[in-house]
Amino acid sequence: MPAIEEWLAELPGRFQCSLILDLVDEDIAMEAAPRLYLWEKAAIRNRLVERLKSDGAELIFSEWTGLVQTGSEGRSEELIQSASIIMPSHVSHFLNMLEEAEITVNGIYSAPFLLADFLKKYFKTSFNLSKQEFNSPFFVISRQGENSYRQTFFNQGRLRISRLIEIDREDDDYSGAQSSLIHEAKLARNYIYNQNLVAHTQNIGYVFLDSEALRLEGLQQRCFDEGLFTSDDQLTTAIFKAMPVGSFKFAKTFCGEAESSHFLADLLVGYVLNDRPAKFYFTEYSQKIYRIATANKALKGINIAALVALLGYGTIAGIDTYMRQYNIELLGQQIENHITEKERLQKLVDLQIDAKEIKASVDFSEAILSLKTDRTVGFKIMPISEVFSRHEHVQLINAEWKQLERFDSHIYDVELDGLVFPFEEYYKQPVDWVDALVADLKQLPLIAQVDLVQEPLNRNLQQALTVSIKGEKVTALPFKLKMRVKDGQSK
Repeated sequence: MPAIEEWLAELPGRFQCSLILDLVDEDIAMEAAPRLYLWEKAAIRNRLVERLKSDGAELIFSEWTGLVQTGSEGRSEELIQSASIIMPSHVSHFLNMLEEAEITVNGIYSAPFLLADFLKKYFKTSFNLSKQEFNSPFFVISRQGENSYRQTFFNQGRLRISRLIEIDREDDDYSGAQSSLIHEAKLARNYIYNQNLVAHTQNIGYVFLDSEALRLEGLQQRCFDEGLFTSDDQLTTAIFKAMPVGSFKFAKTFCGEAESSHFLADLLVGYVLNDRPAKFYFTEYSQKIYRIATANKALKGINIAALVALLGYGTIAGIDTYMRQYNIELLGQQIENHITEKERLQKLVDLQIDAKEIKASVDFSEAILSLKTDRTVGFKIMPISEVFSRHEHVQLINAEWKQLERFDSHIYDVELDGLVFPFEEYYKQPVDWVDALVADLKQLPLIAQVDLVQEPLNRNLQQALTVSIKGEKVTALPFKLKMRVKDGQSK
């Protein structure tokens, strides 16, 4: 942070900037609601925003997508998309430093959604894609850094899932890098199919964006060799493109001279500098600046001939006035905080440390960390994962879950498919192993009910499977569990 503070101090007065946030903690969700009239939608959207705020989100974006689906009960539903961030402390501190340095923040953007806007404007036209082709499901796998990539999944022209991945490779090992990317792409594809985001019969396309052209050479053939595509017919119904990031040129650019410096961040910066896309996230500080700028634009439109000379002065004066008032309020708040902290420390010296309070604080912190870990799924998965890790003869092969009610539900039905091994013609041990797993799961506070839907006990030996466990071929029996999770964290 000291280096950032020194850099901010060197910037000229009234400096303007835009921020692109590319954070692991960004939560992107798509939820369904019954079809509503236009005037009813605002209440549902406000309820979603309030729920995200109660979960601790500080930056929130939500909008109705216009996409319609048929629910499990045959009811017509419309999808609403949300994005939210619980800001890390260093990001909050950086935003505060911008305010204190009187830096004008013109806009705050989400990197995945900014990429989605860019693709709609440039990718579709660059390759002359039809609306149907662009609305088909496809992944964009873009290079973030030396060994980091972002997988972003689009369907029906909408961003659905985005996640960061790291690959292991040696320097100049382009073949290994391609194999790692294809392996991660297959894992992401299987997740999309397992979550029923697209039908298993529907092909998924891929767009690879990299800073080095050598990483992209022969990539399509390698996708065939390693099973990402199984036939030429798949390419006729799915998008496949591989291109260097530097192939997209802008009048203004932030890319370095070397080709290897053209990562995704450079592409997005060039897009913001040239096209000034719509704002995405808002803080209280950026919202006030946006309102001041919007008011001045409206004033210019009403009487442009009379106020054109005063427009710049009005904007600057408004921001300066806000900055001075804000700095006065900030200074007063800092003084109050200093006095409060001083009094707290003085009292702390005279008090004995209460071990129970320390334990409660630690438990609370662990609960927060657990909640953060489980947000992607919607309920706490770590305790369940730990139970499976303790049973060495059981392997989980598939998990499916659904929320029983919408929006504020804390109850999920979870179905687990697994294998128990080794099976050596006697059923007693596999049955005992599965019973032990069920008993262990029932001990979890968050599990309301555990049912063994399919037992690993079938006299038909043809149902036994041969699987590879740690390089050895063993015979395993399938089984299925159904659980009800009663205290999941609603999303």
